[in-house]
Amino acid sequence: MNFSGKAKNILSAVLDCLFPRCCTICGKRVDVKEYCNLCSFCAARIPWLRGPRCRLCSRSMGSVPLFGDEGLLCDKCKSSMPCFKSYMACWSHNGIGRSIVLALKYGSADFLKNDIVALLENNCSEVCQFASNSVLVPVPMHYFRRVGRGYNQAEVICEAILKIANESTIVSMLTSRRKKSQTKLAGRDRLLNIKNVFECSSVGVAKNSRIVLVDDVFTTGATARECCHVLHDAGFDDLHVLTLSHG
Repeated sequence: MNFSGKAKNILSAVLDCLFPRCCTICGKRVDVKEYCNLCSFCAARIPWLRGPRCRLCSRSMGSVPLFGDEGLLCDKCKSSMPCFKSYMACWSHNGIGRSIVLALKYGSADFLKNDIVALLENNCSEVCQFASNSVLVPVPMHYFRRVGRGYNQAEVICEAILKIANESTIVSMLTSRRKKSQTKLAGRDRLLNIKNVFECSSVGVAKNSRIVLVDDVFTTGATARECCHVLHDAGFDDLHVLTLSHG
C-alpha cells in the first residue's frame, strides 16, 4: 500500500472514532467494515429470495431448479404474458428489505448505493449474471418529483448494479409525464394510473440490445409492464426486469 492509501485509511479510522457511523435502518453503530451505513444485525436480516421462482413475477415455484428452466412460469403469468422475457428480484418487500427501499425512496438515503453493491456481491451474485452485457434502463421519475427528492432511486440502483455487472451501460431511455403516486393504489387503479405515462427516446441504442429495466420494488408489476410495453413499441424485443424488492 502506498503512502496516500495508508493516509486515507488512518484518516478514515480517526473519523470513525470521532464521528461513529450509524446504521440507517436502526440507528445503531455500524460494526462491520464491509458496509458504510448498515450494521451487521440489519444486514443479516434482509429477506433474500431463495429457491426456484416464476421467471416473470418471482413467485415461489417449489422445487424446480432456480435458473434451470427458461419456461418456468406460474399459472397467473401463463394466462397474462407480459412483453418482458424474465424478471429478477433480490429480496422480499418486508422487514429490513422494505426499510432499505423506503429509506432510499423517501429518506434521502442515496448514500446507500455502496451498501447495496456490497449486499448484492455478498448475497445475490446472480444479479451480476442477470445484468451483464445489458443496457440498464432506470424507471423514470417526473421532473418535479425528481427535483423534490433530489435523485431518482432507480438510477441509484442502476449505478450500484453497474459496479458488479460486466460489459453493461446505463441509458435513461424513458421519460415520465406527471401522475399520481402508485403507493396507495391497488390492482386495476395502478394499471389505469400508469397508462400512457411513459415515452421512449432510444437514440443510439441498437434494437437488438438486451434491455434490463431497473426499479426499486415490483408490487403488481403495472409499472414494469407499461415501461416494457413502451420499449417494445419502440422496437426492443429482448426485455428483462430487475428490482431490489418484490412486494
